[in-house]
Amino acid sequence: MFGLVYREVRFTSANGSEEFSGGSVTPGTFEALGIAPLFGRGLRADDYRPGAPPVFVISYGLWTKLFNRAPNVLGNTYRLNGAPVALVGVMPARFQIGGCDLWLPLDITRDTFVPGAGIESNEIWTVGHLKIGVSPESAAADLQVIASPFQADDRIYFPPHFRIVVNTLNSQSVGDNFKLGLLALMGAVMILLLIACSNVANLLLARATTREREFGIRSAVGASRTHIIRQLLVESFALAAVSCALGCIFAIFGLQVMVALIPSGTIPPEAAITFSSSALLFSLIVTVFTTVACGLAPAIHALRTDAQIALSGPGKGTGVDHRQGTLRSALVVAEVALSVILTICSGLIMRSLFALQSVNIGFNPTKVVYARILWPEGQYDSVQKKSAILRRVLDRVTRLPGVFAATETSSYPPHSWGWTTVIVQGKTPPQNRNTASIMCSEGYFQTLNRSLLRGRLFTRKDIEAAGHVVVVNQTFARYHFGEENPIGQQVRFSDFETLEDWHGEPYFEIIGVVADTQNTGLEESPRPEVYLPSTLTGSGPHNLLVRTTAYLPAVIQQLRTAFADLDPNIAVGETGTMGTIATLLQHDYFARPRFLLTTLGTFATIALLLVAAGVFSVISYGVALQTHEIGIRMAVGADSTQILGLILNRGIRLIVAGVGIGLFASYFLTRVLASEVWGVSATDPSTFAVVALLALFVGLLACMLPAA
Repeated sequence: MFGLVYREVRFTSANGSEEFSGGSVTPGTFEALGIAPLFGRGLRADDYRPGAPPVFVISYGLWTKLFNRAPNVLGNTYRLNGAPVALVGVMPARFQIGGCDLWLPLDITRDTFVPGAGIESNEIWTVGHLKIGVSPESAAADLQVIASPFQADDRIYFPPHFRIVVNTLNSQSVGDNFKLGLLALMGAVMILLLIACSNVANLLLARATTREREFGIRSAVGASRTHIIRQLLVESFALAAVSCALGCIFAIFGLQVMVALIPSGTIPPEAAITFSSSALLFSLIVTVFTTVACGLAPAIHALRTDAQIALSGPGKGTGVDHRQGTLRSALVVAEVALSVILTICSGLIMRSLFALQSVNIGFNPTKVVYARILWPEGQYDSVQKKSAILRRVLDRVTRLPGVFAATETSSYPPHSWGWTTVIVQGKTPPQNRNTASIMCSEGYFQTLNRSLLRGRLFTRKDIEAAGHVVVVNQTFARYHFGEENPIGQQVRFSDFETLEDWHGEPYFEIIGVVADTQNTGLEESPRPEVYLPSTLTGSGPHNLLVRTTAYLPAVIQQLRTAFADLDPNIAVGETGTMGTIATLLQHDYFARPRFLLTTLGTFATIALLLVAAGVFSVISYGVALQTHEIGIRMAVGADSTQILGLILNRGIRLIVAGVGIGLFASYFLTRVLASEVWGVSATDPSTFAVVALLALFVGLLACMLPAA
């Protein structure tokens, strides 16, 4: 068993400072995963002893990025968060546990949450091997017993409804939603395969009825029915072999496209998706099975063919009985129904994607830049020192031409510094951390163009005096006060009272209510959120936001210059624009539905084309068989409209039957996609209606062509 604590690490080299994702791990982490370093060594037990020389291990990607895979980096000392640390190992390319760039020994006093240390998480991600025969549920029950004493001591971290859940590493890494998406994709492939098989069986059956004279002649000259069946199956196998070869070629190139479409971060970065021999073997087995299934229909028809009738007939399927026509009709109905199911699934995903694209994120990211501030360790250990530096930088930046507003903030939408418990005076305390919290200065709401709904916003005096005032969002006001006026109400933050630099009266006065902004992503409604003066504590991250009409990279450079002039040891870490963040946010949430829409939409389009081909072939074959009848009808006075109605009547009945069955089945099957759709019901009537009309149109068009 091993544990990992995420921490941001500032790596300083001759080229400057840069932030990377680090992981502090417990002893035996690499051994538990069974992965040896590419070269050098891992973290040993000696590295965890008090006073041991600090060491770290880096990923293959970081080794490539920083050192261009130079082999002489081992043993060198580099500065991590201002402290000298020796590099002792490089991990293989496919080892990226936790998505980290580097790993260090876990020090429980350093890597758990310490006010002012800049650590972003006080959670230890734990992974262990279950004994044979032990289920995840049993392990969770055992851990629940261990956690019970802590639950009695700390009701904040262990609320009454607290429970432990054990997940597999595979589920944690890949995610249940992506698994469901893959299952939906597999279902789509199976539907497409069934449609293709139905089409091929229909075509082979129609072809077999036109070869009745051939079968009759073969039987007359001594060929047994076994020989005829074997011939038909061999023909089917030959057709399948060619198709399988072409399919493998398409699969090799299609796999590359599919991998490119998979949303980033969906699967672990160390996972490799390649052409699998087992998948190829499975495909070959399915090919053999479908070959037998498709060739079975004409083979059965050959068994039932009367040689004498076949030899005396014209050789155009005169011997076909009603059962063969019924079978072909049933296959067409099945094709239409399956294509309707597939197209409805694609339509629901499309509607969900459109709904996500129309979500109002609640702030204006245009022309806003951000910069993360990295404090040198040990030099700025109080909120007063940090606030003084940040105030001087803000005053300097706001005087720049084109700058409308600037602010300090612990985080910015759609992120939050943390989740906290808010106790409203006179009301029952909540039992969990259900409120997002942001520390900010007076220009925060103006910088992001946030709308004030009631009361007032922070002033400079509120910030400089570290006033006990708070601004809340609309959801907070509605959740705690309903229709009651929240202005002037008193609230308390029990979590923050554990911070070393938190002081003063426990209660804060609500002075304003602002409009909501997304703080839990795009798919969920905004949660309650509170905004407090940034001068209350020096804990947590520090960022600057600037709204300007000037050239954005130039403003970022001005920020770097301002800090360098005040103290060269203060580093400006990650920088960028809020517009980029909004774009990346949309990309993250659009990626999965876009992936499903692209794949399912492609399959649905192919399915509709196959259905059109199937309907066309059946109607065309029926017209060929009815040529003599049509001639007689026209001879006795039937006009072209009547003949057209005669031909279309059968095709339309088949299509309507297929659409009806498809809609009925979709009503139940699309519920499986409920977790993949957002903003639309899994049984959305408009999607069902549009798909039904589309299927009817495609089917009618396929009927019209042979009728014309």
